[in-house]
Amino acid sequence: MDTPTPPSDDPRRDPPSPWGVAEPATAPQPAPEPEDTSLGIKWAENRALFLVLALTGVAFLIQMWMRSPAGPGWEVELLGAFSGQALAEGRWWTLLTAMVMHGGFLHLLMNLSALLPFGMILSRRLGPSLGGQLKWLAFYLGAGLAGSLAWLLLSPQGGAVVGASGAIFGLWAAVIRLPREGVVLPLLSMDVARQLTGPIIANVIVAVAFGVMGGMGGEVAGIAWQAHLGGFVFGLLTIGLFVPRRQA
Repeated sequence: MDTPTPPSDDPRRDPPSPWGVAEPATAPQPAPEPEDTSLGIKWAENRALFLVLALTGVAFLIQMWMRSPAGPGWEVELLGAFSGQALAEGRWWTLLTAMVMHGGFLHLLMNLSALLPFGMILSRRLGPSLGGQLKWLAFYLGAGLAGSLAWLLLSPQGGAVVGASGAIFGLWAAVIRLPREGVVLPLLSMDVARQLTGPIIANVIVAVAFGVMGGMGGEVAGIAWQAHLGGFVFGLLTIGLFVPRRQA
């Protein structure tokens, strides 16, 4: 019996492989994935959110211009702030315009710091498709309207309000019930109950901060906790209607 010849250091002197024996194939290397430079923000997945941000930015610039010496000198809150008197006078559009108006730069900054993270999480849960983005926008508007109506019902003699806090608290409630994609936590569950302290603490902190700044002579109005409550309850009760229901 012949002894197989060991391979030499020179591949040119090695005997050819016998027929029927395949040469070991080299596994194809996967192409490197392109580097993600979006800082976690997927523009195509947050179209509805960025539409709201754009409208909010434009509304704030208009507010600042109208209050400046170069502006027309109109009371901007009379045009877009929501109140019971506005509805009685037929200015129903204030239900929507109040959601993109703010009482100052600090108010705007505080709302944006919550709108961005909660808005992106809910956008990811609902999906980047046109249907998902329209659902996001419908939910956001519904939460904002619920906040305004709660303010009207709980403070019928209250003044005019501006801001997106009601809609933002609706987003917060939605995120609580949607811990991950495709999962809706039951409303009456311990997982939901344990997270209810966060919004309560946030309201207390904001109320104290605004009260301190108002006491120091700053032009700071109070917070409309009634709007926060209305938007939050709307979010808790209705988010299951916007996503495929699958109990955790």
